[in-house]
Amino acid sequence: MAEQSRTGFPLAPQALPTAGNRSATGFPGMAARPQGTGETSRAAEEDTPRLPPANASGSPLWRPPSASGRKSSGDTWWERLRFEMSDALTSGALSERLVRASTAVEAPITTGRRIVVVGVSGGVGTTTVAALSAKLFGSIRQEPVMAIDATDESGRLLHYAGADKDALLSAAAVKLRSQPVRTLPDVVGSAAACGNQVFALGRPEVPAATNHPIGATEWTDLSAIFSRFVAVTVVDAGASPRSGQTTALLETAHAVIVVAPDTEFGTSRAAAVRAALSASHAGIPVVTVLTSINSPIGRAEDTAGLPFDRHLAAGGPIRLSHLGARTRIAATEIAGSALSAANGR
Repeated sequence: MAEQSRTGFPLAPQALPTAGNRSATGFPGMAARPQGTGETSRAAEEDTPRLPPANASGSPLWRPPSASGRKSSGDTWWERLRFEMSDALTSGALSERLVRASTAVEAPITTGRRIVVVGVSGGVGTTTVAALSAKLFGSIRQEPVMAIDATDESGRLLHYAGADKDALLSAAAVKLRSQPVRTLPDVVGSAAACGNQVFALGRPEVPAATNHPIGATEWTDLSAIFSRFVAVTVVDAGASPRSGQTTALLETAHAVIVVAPDTEFGTSRAAAVRAALSASHAGIPVVTVLTSINSPIGRAEDTAGLPFDRHLAAGGPIRLSHLGARTRIAATEIAGSALSAANGR
């Protein structure tokens, strides 16, 4: 019997390391990670400049690196200094929060978990939370992660996730449902690679006539396939919590993240959406995330908060190493809370 990892997924066969290249462990088909461990290794993989993909010509997803080459941090120098001082004065309490949240993200699972992200309205950060959560799962865990843009018409998940090519969900769905799927490459072959074992399927940024909404039967088949081969599937359901398509996505969800702005309108809408979900899908746990525009967030006991971050606000591909310190902690707590909920904890 194949050796099992602590998450329940089979480990890849071990190969003898060669000079300058160590084989990866984890789910079969995982690409080799850079040498080193922890944040240094992950940052090295994220910050390695990518060459334009072969199909980059005319692709709206490919954007050349900034001419200045400067790192756009999510924090100003004053915010970084204030964080370091606060962490020192509280004896590392903020750093301890990150450790606890990372432990929750690494929690063992038996089969792939499916987390659906839905917004109370457009422009509240739904896609940002979905892409950010997927990239954190891929960065911290040691198995493949799938990010899916299943919005009604068009979306930006591929762009935010840092996809290396166009990869349409509708085309992948036809292929996966019509051909045998036996290995991880069969699943991710049609998806875009986003680094750190994160793969993505999405909608075109400009709606196309050939791109149709996903149905309940179709999604049930796809979600079963994804759960067999990837540890976590994060689905961006867009800003239509009561649409027929979102209902189809919720049928197989293990947990739901409801995203709303940190305003009176946002909190009231989030409460209404939670009540509706409780009535229609009583068995699915819900995590509420309030996104802040320009101020530190005040959180209720059952609500997570994502503070304003200059890197996220820029609207480009998300680079975890560019996030502000408080944003990194908050985002990791959101991902950990969602996975804990999906695991029934």
